[in-house]
Amino acid sequence: ALGAVLVASVMLAACSLNPKEDPTRYYVLSSIAEDSSLFAAAGLSGSTLDEAIESAGPAPDISAGVGPITLPSYLKRSRMVTREAGNELRFQETERWGEPIPEGVQNTLTENLGLLATGRLLLHPWYSTQAPDYSVALDVVRFERDSTGSVTFSGRWEIFDREGQPVASSPFMDERPPAGDSFAGSVSAQSAQLAALSREIADALRRAGS
Repeated sequence: ALGAVLVASVMLAACSLNPKEDPTRYYVLSSIAEDSSLFAAAGLSGSTLDEAIESAGPAPDISAGVGPITLPSYLKRSRMVTREAGNELRFQETERWGEPIPEGVQNTLTENLGLLATGRLLLHPWYSTQAPDYSVALDVVRFERDSTGSVTFSGRWEIFDREGQPVASSPFMDERPPAGDSFAGSVSAQSAQLAALSREIADALRRAGS
């Protein structure tokens, strides 16, 4: 009996020294500055970031605020979601966002607009005394992958002036295949969708500020 206890103790000690590897993988969205493969999605040319920014044209002398950004409740989770056939959603146990996705979308959009539109940016919410010349609101309806890895981004953006009056708005819809056969490929495609959205909003900001 004593020998059995000793063997069990050794086995428990071995397990504690060799814990199972955590299979969870975490993902974040990429901005244009972080991934040159996104240049094309944003309608930019050139092989370097400086060349890409120059291809977008001169930035207007304006300040802009980014937000509020709204997303469906089912997307505000750390677990990534896959839309199955119809209205079925499947939440992944081991594939997760590395940061809250509302913050990830806002931060990535802000970084992109800082390169494509103006470097004078504020994140929502801001003090009334800091009100920017223009503010960008984004209502996201869908931002997820399907069972094949393809991703869909649909929503609507709107730009307001300093007095809160709308100056431009448009629905946005983008469907594209994954950039690879994994969740990382789907996230890369979602980053490309944000790059395309950023260029669309940046062009509208340029027109508003010209």
